[in-house]
Amino acid sequence: MKARYATVLYHVSPAPGIRVLRPGVSSHGKAYVYAIDNMTTALLFGAPHDDFDLMLDADEAGRPEIHECYPDAFRTVYQGRRCSLYEVDETPFRRGVTGWEPELVCETEVSVLRETPVEDLYALLQEREAQGELLVLRYRDEPDYKRRVAEHVVDRLIRFDLLERFETADPRGQRYYGGIVSALRSVMDGHLL
Repeated sequence: MKARYATVLYHVSPAPGIRVLRPGVSSHGKAYVYAIDNMTTALLFGAPHDDFDLMLDADEAGRPEIHECYPDAFRTVYQGRRCSLYEVDETPFRRGVTGWEPELVCETEVSVLRETPVEDLYALLQEREAQGELLVLRYRDEPDYKRRVAEHVVDRLIRFDLLERFETADPRGQRYYGGIVSALRSVMDGHLL
Protein backbone atom coordinates (compact mmCIF):
# COMPACT_ATOMS: atom_id res chain seq x y z
CA MET A 1 0.00 0.00 0.00
CA LYS A 2 1.41 3.40 -0.97
CA ALA A 3 1.72 6.06 1.68
CA ARG A 4 -0.40 9.14 1.10
CA TYR A 5 1.66 12.30 0.99
CA ALA A 6 -0.11 15.40 2.17
CA THR A 7 -0.62 18.22 -0.24
CA VAL A 8 0.57 21.50 1.19
CA LEU A 9 -1.59 24.59 1.47
CA TYR A 10 -0.42 28.08 2.38
CA HIS A 11 -1.52 30.54 5.02
CA VAL A 12 0.18 33.93 5.27
CA SER A 13 0.24 36.23 8.27
CA PRO A 14 2.10 39.35 9.34
CA ALA A 15 2.66 37.55 12.66
CA PRO A 16 5.83 35.43 12.88
CA GLY A 17 6.35 32.29 14.96
CA ILE A 18 2.88 30.78 14.79
CA ARG A 19 2.87 27.03 15.53
CA VAL A 20 -0.90 26.44 15.49
CA LEU A 21 -3.39 28.36 13.36
CA ARG A 22 -6.65 28.98 15.18
CA PRO A 23 -10.00 29.72 13.51
CA GLY A 24 -10.96 33.38 13.41
CA VAL A 25 -14.11 35.21 12.35
CA SER A 26 -13.73 37.21 9.15
CA SER A 27 -16.16 38.70 6.62
CA HIS A 28 -17.88 35.33 6.30
CA GLY A 29 -19.17 35.56 9.88
CA LYS A 30 -17.92 32.12 10.88
CA ALA A 31 -14.63 31.13 12.51
CA TYR A 32 -12.25 29.53 10.00
CA VAL A 33 -8.59 28.93 9.36
CA TYR A 34 -8.02 30.09 5.78
CA ALA A 35 -5.56 28.57 3.33
CA ILE A 36 -4.79 28.69 -0.39
CA ASP A 37 -3.11 26.15 -2.66
CA ASN A 38 -1.27 28.73 -4.79
CA MET A 39 1.72 30.22 -2.96
CA THR A 40 1.68 33.48 -4.89
CA THR A 41 -2.03 34.00 -4.24
CA ALA A 42 -1.43 33.31 -0.56
CA LEU A 43 1.36 35.90 -0.44
CA LEU A 44 -1.14 38.54 -1.55
CA PHE A 45 -2.62 38.25 1.96
CA GLY A 46 0.68 39.05 3.69
CA ALA A 47 -0.24 42.72 4.22
CA PRO A 48 -3.50 44.30 5.34
CA HIS A 49 -5.72 45.39 2.47
CA ASP A 50 -9.28 45.03 1.30
CA ASP A 51 -11.50 45.20 -1.77
CA PHE A 52 -11.08 48.99 -1.93
CA ASP A 53 -7.33 48.67 -2.51
CA LEU A 54 -7.04 45.72 -4.89
CA MET A 55 -9.34 43.46 -6.89
CA LEU A 56 -8.08 39.86 -6.74
CA ASP A 57 -8.76 37.55 -9.64
CA ALA A 58 -7.10 34.86 -11.74
CA ASP A 59 -6.50 34.62 -15.46
CA GLU A 60 -7.66 31.70 -17.63
CA ALA A 61 -4.62 29.65 -16.58
CA GLY A 62 -5.33 30.18 -12.87
CA ARG A 63 -2.46 32.63 -12.42
CA PRO A 64 -3.23 35.22 -9.72
CA GLU A 65 -4.09 38.66 -11.01
CA ILE A 66 -4.52 41.89 -9.09
CA HIS A 67 -6.04 45.12 -10.32
CA GLU A 68 -5.22 48.36 -8.55
CA CYS A 69 -8.30 50.27 -7.40
CA TYR A 70 -6.37 53.54 -7.21
CA PRO A 71 -2.98 54.74 -8.48
CA ASP A 72 0.01 52.96 -6.91
CA ALA A 73 -2.15 50.70 -4.70
CA PHE A 74 0.15 47.69 -5.24
CA ARG A 75 3.17 49.51 -3.82
CA THR A 76 1.12 51.26 -1.12
CA VAL A 77 -0.21 47.96 0.22
CA TYR A 78 2.94 45.80 0.05
CA GLN A 79 6.01 48.03 0.28
CA GLY A 80 7.87 47.77 3.58
CA ARG A 81 5.84 44.77 4.76
CA ARG A 82 7.13 41.58 6.34
CA CYS A 83 5.13 38.42 6.78
CA SER A 84 5.43 34.69 7.32
CA LEU A 85 4.39 32.05 4.83
CA TYR A 86 3.02 29.02 6.69
CA GLU A 87 2.61 25.59 5.15
CA VAL A 88 -0.21 23.35 6.41
CA ASP A 89 -1.59 19.92 5.51
CA GLU A 90 -4.63 20.16 3.23
CA THR A 91 -6.44 17.18 4.81
CA PRO A 92 -8.81 19.07 7.15
CA PHE A 93 -9.59 21.86 4.68
CA ARG A 94 -12.68 22.22 2.49
CA ARG A 95 -13.05 24.11 -0.78
CA GLY A 96 -16.18 25.90 -1.97
CA VAL A 97 -17.39 27.11 1.41
CA THR A 98 -16.74 30.85 1.09
CA GLY A 99 -17.70 31.46 -2.52
CA TRP A 100 -14.14 32.33 -3.60
CA GLU A 101 -12.74 29.31 -5.47
CA PRO A 102 -9.04 29.62 -4.45
CA GLU A 103 -9.90 29.74 -0.74
CA LEU A 104 -10.06 26.66 1.49
CA VAL A 105 -11.25 26.70 5.09
CA CYS A 106 -11.02 24.58 8.20
CA GLU A 107 -13.15 24.97 11.34
CA THR A 108 -10.54 23.48 13.71
CA GLU A 109 -7.02 24.37 14.79
CA VAL A 110 -4.30 23.45 12.28
CA SER A 111 -0.67 22.70 13.06
CA VAL A 112 1.94 24.54 11.02
CA LEU A 113 4.28 22.26 9.08
CA ARG A 114 6.79 24.95 8.14
CA GLU A 115 7.26 28.71 8.38
CA THR A 116 9.15 30.78 5.84
CA PRO A 117 9.81 34.40 6.84
CA VAL A 118 9.38 37.00 4.08
CA GLU A 119 11.46 40.09 4.82
CA ASP A 120 10.31 42.21 1.86
CA LEU A 121 6.89 41.23 0.56
CA TYR A 122 6.83 43.93 -2.12
CA ALA A 123 10.15 42.76 -3.58
CA LEU A 124 9.03 39.12 -3.53
CA LEU A 125 5.75 39.93 -5.30
CA GLN A 126 7.66 41.97 -7.89
CA GLU A 127 9.89 38.93 -8.49
CA ARG A 128 6.79 36.75 -8.92
CA GLU A 129 5.45 39.28 -11.39
CA ALA A 130 8.74 39.31 -13.33
CA GLN A 131 8.69 35.48 -13.42
CA GLY A 132 5.16 35.52 -14.86
CA GLU A 133 3.59 33.98 -11.74
CA LEU A 134 1.58 37.11 -10.93
CA LEU A 135 -0.22 39.63 -13.12
CA VAL A 136 -0.40 43.15 -11.75
CA LEU A 137 -2.70 45.48 -13.63
CA ARG A 138 -1.66 48.99 -12.62
CA TYR A 139 -4.35 51.61 -12.30
CA ARG A 140 -5.09 53.25 -15.64
CA ASP A 141 -6.84 56.53 -16.22
CA GLU A 142 -8.96 54.98 -18.97
CA PRO A 143 -12.77 54.80 -19.10
CA ASP A 144 -13.02 50.99 -19.26
CA TYR A 145 -10.60 50.46 -16.37
CA LYS A 146 -12.20 53.15 -14.23
CA ARG A 147 -15.67 51.73 -14.98
CA ARG A 148 -14.59 48.31 -13.73
CA VAL A 149 -13.17 49.79 -10.52
CA ALA A 150 -16.28 51.93 -9.98
CA GLU A 151 -18.59 48.90 -10.40
CA HIS A 152 -16.45 46.94 -7.96
CA VAL A 153 -16.40 49.74 -5.36
CA VAL A 154 -20.15 50.41 -5.60
CA ASP A 155 -20.87 46.69 -5.24
CA ARG A 156 -18.76 46.45 -2.05
CA LEU A 157 -20.13 49.66 -0.53
CA ILE A 158 -23.71 48.47 -0.95
CA ARG A 159 -23.24 44.74 -0.35
CA PHE A 160 -21.35 45.24 2.92
CA ASP A 161 -23.33 48.36 3.98
CA LEU A 162 -20.15 50.44 4.20
CA LEU A 163 -21.28 53.75 2.73
CA GLU A 164 -21.50 55.66 6.03
CA ARG A 165 -18.24 54.24 7.43
CA PHE A 166 -16.45 54.91 4.19
CA GLU A 167 -17.71 58.48 4.04
CA THR A 168 -16.68 59.37 7.59
CA ALA A 169 -13.92 57.03 8.83
CA ASP A 170 -11.96 55.72 5.86
CA PRO A 171 -9.51 58.17 4.25
CA ARG A 172 -9.91 56.40 0.91
CA GLY A 173 -13.58 57.48 0.94
CA GLN A 174 -12.69 61.07 0.16
CA ARG A 175 -9.29 60.63 -1.45
CA TYR A 176 -10.29 58.12 -4.13
CA TYR A 177 -14.01 57.48 -3.95
CA GLY A 178 -15.57 60.78 -2.85
CA GLY A 179 -17.46 61.18 -6.13
CA ILE A 180 -18.90 57.66 -5.90
CA VAL A 181 -19.91 58.14 -2.26
CA SER A 182 -21.59 61.50 -3.04
CA ALA A 183 -23.41 60.07 -6.06
CA LEU A 184 -24.70 57.10 -4.06
CA ARG A 185 -25.90 59.40 -1.27
CA SER A 186 -27.71 61.51 -3.86
CA VAL A 187 -29.36 58.53 -5.52
CA MET A 188 -30.41 57.12 -2.15
CA ASP A 189 -32.06 60.32 -0.84
CA GLY A 190 -35.36 59.42 -2.53
CA HIS A 191 -35.62 62.34 -4.93
CA LEU A 192 -35.73 59.98 -7.92
CA LEU A 193 -38.87 58.21 -6.69
